[in-house]
Amino acid sequence: MDIPAKTLDSQQRAAHPENSAWVSANAGSGKTFVLARRVVRLLLSGTDPSRILCLTFTKAAAAEMATRVFDSLAKWTQLSDAELAAEIEDIEGCPTSPKQLANARRLFAKALETPGGLKIQTIHAFCEALLHQFPLEANVAGHFSVLDDRLAEELLNEARASILHRAEIKPESDIGSALSQLIELLPDSGVEKALSELISRRDAFYRWVAPYGDLESAISALYADFSVIPEDDISDFASALRRKCSLTDDEVKAFAEALRVGSKTDQDRANALDQAITLKSDEAWRIAWLKIFLTGTLGPRKSLATKKVQTAFPEVVERLFAEQLRVLEALQHQNAVITVSGTKAILILSDAVLRYYETEKLRRGYLDFEDLVVKSAQLLSRAEAAQWVQYKLDQGLDHILVDEAQDTSPRQWEVIRALAEEFFAGDGAREKVRTIFAVGDEKQSIYSFQGAVPAYFAEMRKFFARRAEEAQKNFEGIELNLSFRSTPDVLGAVDKVFDTPETYKGLSQDNVAPVHEAIRHNDPGRVEIWPLEEAVETLEPDDWTQPIDAIGTGNPMLRLATRIAEQIKDWDERNIAGPGDVLVLVRKRGPFVEALNRELKRLDVPAAGSDRLVLTDHIAVKDLVALGRFILLPEDDLSLACVLKSPLFGLLDDDLFEIAHETPGVPRPGTLWHELLRKSENSEKWQLVRKQLEVWRDRADFVPPFEFYAKIMGTDGYRQKFRERLGTEVDDVLDEFLSLTLTYEKSGTPGMEGFLAWLAEAPTEIKRELNAAKGMVRIMTVHGSKGLEAPYVILADGCNAPVSSLHAPVMVEKQRAGDTEAAPALVWLPNKAQRTEWHEEALELLADEQKEEYRRLLYVALTRAKDRLVVCGWSPKRGPHDECWYTLTRNGLIEEAREQTDANGEVSAWIWTKGGIEKPEPVLPQSEKAESQQQAAMPDWISKNVSTPERIRRLKPSAAFEEMEAKESIEQQDPKDALEAARQPEDWPLVRGRIVHRLLEFLPDLPEDQRMVSAERFLASSLPECFADKRDRLLDDVFNTLGNPEFAELFSANGRAEVPIQGMLTGEDGKPVEVFGLIDRLLVNDEEVIILDFKTNAYVPRSVHDVSETYVAQLAVYRKLLSELYPDKRIRALLLYTSGPHLVEIPVELMKSFKF
Repeated sequence: MDIPAKTLDSQQRAAHPENSAWVSANAGSGKTFVLARRVVRLLLSGTDPSRILCLTFTKAAAAEMATRVFDSLAKWTQLSDAELAAEIEDIEGCPTSPKQLANARRLFAKALETPGGLKIQTIHAFCEALLHQFPLEANVAGHFSVLDDRLAEELLNEARASILHRAEIKPESDIGSALSQLIELLPDSGVEKALSELISRRDAFYRWVAPYGDLESAISALYADFSVIPEDDISDFASALRRKCSLTDDEVKAFAEALRVGSKTDQDRANALDQAITLKSDEAWRIAWLKIFLTGTLGPRKSLATKKVQTAFPEVVERLFAEQLRVLEALQHQNAVITVSGTKAILILSDAVLRYYETEKLRRGYLDFEDLVVKSAQLLSRAEAAQWVQYKLDQGLDHILVDEAQDTSPRQWEVIRALAEEFFAGDGAREKVRTIFAVGDEKQSIYSFQGAVPAYFAEMRKFFARRAEEAQKNFEGIELNLSFRSTPDVLGAVDKVFDTPETYKGLSQDNVAPVHEAIRHNDPGRVEIWPLEEAVETLEPDDWTQPIDAIGTGNPMLRLATRIAEQIKDWDERNIAGPGDVLVLVRKRGPFVEALNRELKRLDVPAAGSDRLVLTDHIAVKDLVALGRFILLPEDDLSLACVLKSPLFGLLDDDLFEIAHETPGVPRPGTLWHELLRKSENSEKWQLVRKQLEVWRDRADFVPPFEFYAKIMGTDGYRQKFRERLGTEVDDVLDEFLSLTLTYEKSGTPGMEGFLAWLAEAPTEIKRELNAAKGMVRIMTVHGSKGLEAPYVILADGCNAPVSSLHAPVMVEKQRAGDTEAAPALVWLPNKAQRTEWHEEALELLADEQKEEYRRLLYVALTRAKDRLVVCGWSPKRGPHDECWYTLTRNGLIEEAREQTDANGEVSAWIWTKGGIEKPEPVLPQSEKAESQQQAAMPDWISKNVSTPERIRRLKPSAAFEEMEAKESIEQQDPKDALEAARQPEDWPLVRGRIVHRLLEFLPDLPEDQRMVSAERFLASSLPECFADKRDRLLDDVFNTLGNPEFAELFSANGRAEVPIQGMLTGEDGKPVEVFGLIDRLLVNDEEVIILDFKTNAYVPRSVHDVSETYVAQLAVYRKLLSELYPDKRIRALLLYTSGPHLVEIPVELMKSFKF
């Protein structure tokens, strides 16, 4: 593969360690390669690994990046000098010296051994580490934990429920008034939805409020922005509108007479005017008046009189239009009052919920994911702390690399800018080479729902380019257009689809058509567009056994799923592509994905399932939950029926009918369980079912949920049954379900009832990494496919509109007039009749942004294909939308596409290739086909019962003699005896022993003139008051021991105190014995090892024969372990009695006599 010199030069400049660079990279142009190569070149240039920070968008991207870098470095340790020199020369672009070779070989070990390691991580992981490093400056708990999504949702639900309850019981309070107003303005679920949305955008809310100091001041500014005042009352609108009418009753009558010379429409309007002035109710007059001047959607009527009336009475028509304008202005003012009032109510309630949420997080020591970035940005920008933090960070950060920069949010850019700005200022700019590097593609910015703003990619490029220029630093703006992924046919189709201003608008800030180059010049490729599947009227059979929501055979969604499944099967059978080569992309998950999975399963085509799953929606989890419910309440007929039909038993409807249907002449007991018990008396089948259910019921009484379900999935062997029925996708579901049982057990007392309630409260969504699904068709959303690729890609479009009013936000952003730098306010979006002109403009702008992202999603989808791209879809009843993915693609390619017909002569596809030249499809070699279809088989051992290993006896050296006497494990002590002993107050020997050991541990390490002061300070805090009279005697014993010249070597700097020791010995019975203990003091020199054990007994033995066998056994264990560790040294064991002080050495022969 010959890479053009221009591309090689661009890659070299982008990876140069002395250049700051901003890289715009097309899809498939090797941005990850360039990013990894830059990290390697930084390391080759001598940069310490700890001074490099590489920020990625996802954990998976971070893992891939780290793998690439470490694989390269590890490979270098095994290459010959010539091979390594050639590789480095390819990277650096210049010859390599022997010194560079030697350094390169050491990089792998250096990167692994560097404290903190090579920092390739997500920005959230970096921010978490930053806050842990500077908790005081960031005003966070030093021991904070990060809330996962589930816990955060639970805490928010708690906050919401608490505040709403408080508002309900105190209706006269601010939050009570706010809730009352929202209930009038919003539908049933509107309050919850409004609170949820503002809470999810709380950072924007806080940023808007911050300049005003408090929420009340911010709301006052909002009143001014809408030109309303708090005293405006919408309940007075009707009377005010009538009171300020520009037409008197006499004028209305005269104008009505004038209108009667016109057509029937004019006469109807004249009658309406006459009737309006007779109405006594202001509200009735308002309704009539608006109907005269406005349309049903409250827009201005374009005509208030026919041409005949306009000619005859021009001044009448002019006055009518003037009144219409007044009505519109009054309506706008009313809607502005409603908007601000509703916004104020939402903000007051949300602020109360957020304050509760923040207080609880602080109390419990939590931060959520949004806090990590927000508080890091605030930390780095806060004047009183930023300088110190920057100084500390400045000492350890020289190079910042940002991956997927187009999806980096403004808050995240604040963190990056604060970190990198010092590179171009003051001493930081002059001392050493320090660089900022970013790589991204504006055309692939598709995460606006996570805060990404595509414009920031270009804005940050300009910012850093300017800063680099001011500091006289190198800054490269680089474009990578050459694709290493796709064939010319696929890329040519992408360029063709996006070659008009309507389609490329919003792809980039420059608003120009994309240009792609392919390096795979001669590889065959093709793009297919299938005709839309449209609804077909069919007579559906009256089958009561079908589910209510079953998709009918005439449904276009089902027919498209069938065609896609059959096409994939055909490719596989013709050896063109295996299932693992196919990636199916959709806009959203739903019935189509379920239908396609069913069709693939029907044709025995392996499929990986959906990329995201709501755990509690999966049938396997429903089955396990049903089992739990039955365990709790055997009388629950529905749960028992679900369990019996699940893979746990696999019974059929006919089997269920046996116990659910009443036998003639024999009344059925009240529940399914009772009938099952009765049937089991005479049926082996039902007897086996009953026994298994009873085993589970008995087990659930004594084990927590994790152990209960883990045993069912593990040693009971039911995981395989779930796999057989539901496919390999179920493994991820079962694993996540078991993980949740463990998570629940950490939160409190584990129990089945509590677990099931907890599971139902906050459904958990799991994300499955389908890029690792070998040999299976992958089905995922375009969002989920970002960063992935496949030889064959099928894009299935529902052909709906890019923007739906059903998904309109509750709150829209409003920029303050004349202040584009200020954070925008979040303003409530009421129903259409209550919106102002500003609302319509804001929605139009929002719709444009959403359409631009919709087209960027299409770009991402099309560029996932390596060799072949299929674009297809199903049509809604109203027909495909003019701007849907299918229509945009078809319109761009249809003119140059070739029709392909089926056996009936009907068009089955339109084929597009670059230049109209079609190349033969390659046949997949058998070896590649086998690899593509390879699935990970469950190993045999997974279904086998694992025998419980024999328990290893554990021996504590200080209890070795008692072990030898009792021949039983220390753990076999009766827990009640231990508990009773722990409740007894300590006596003086125990207190004395503990304190003397502690003093002899730390005093030898202190200078002699500081020992007494330190000892007295320690005793003041550690010696119980009841033993204060023994203080002086205790100090005498300790200092007599330390001051004895005979023991000087033992307490020298060569010794170590409180040395933990652990190992395995062979017992007298030949079985292993695990030993763990703590040596009071250990000395190791060139010739010997000395074990010193302190004894504080009042009794001091005269000779070694008087020493307790317990102490000898303890030292014998220590000696045995250390003799294996130091086989060439003499091992001495000493007992130091502090009451003497007196030293006793235990002979080796005596210790050898002890058996374990």
